[in-house]
Amino acid sequence: MPIYEYRCAHCRRRVDIFVQGFSPPAEPTCTKCGSKELSRIYSRFAVRRSKQDRGVYDEILSDAKLTRGLIRNDPRALAEWTRKMSRAADETITPESQELMNRLDKGEDISGVVEEMKKSYFSEESSPAAEEE
Repeated sequence: MPIYEYRCAHCRRRVDIFVQGFSPPAEPTCTKCGSKELSRIYSRFAVRRSKQDRGVYDEILSDAKLTRGLIRNDPRALAEWTRKMSRAADETITPESQELMNRLDKGEDISGVVEEMKKSYFSEESSPAAEEE
């Protein structure tokens, strides 16, 4: 659960607001003076990673070609990143994921591929109720 930070225009204090959920509060109120004149402060945050994770991230970040591809939203780089992360987590790649990565390797846009695959895998024609008819 995040903590959002604000600066109060009335009392000039920094205010921390704990939120249950992931959206900032609609109308935050200063916990010191009650003012609603708050401006959001964007602060740094940390993510804890295991030593194994650090090695994987260091490997990916040291691969300049891969990181440039990820920054450019190159589908091929996304497929390579997914493979590296799966290997690091010792996860088995499902046939559906493999199909997706093969299509990304060809340079296809992920949005279009995912929408097409959703229609293919979750269409009414392939549902058990449709097969019974």
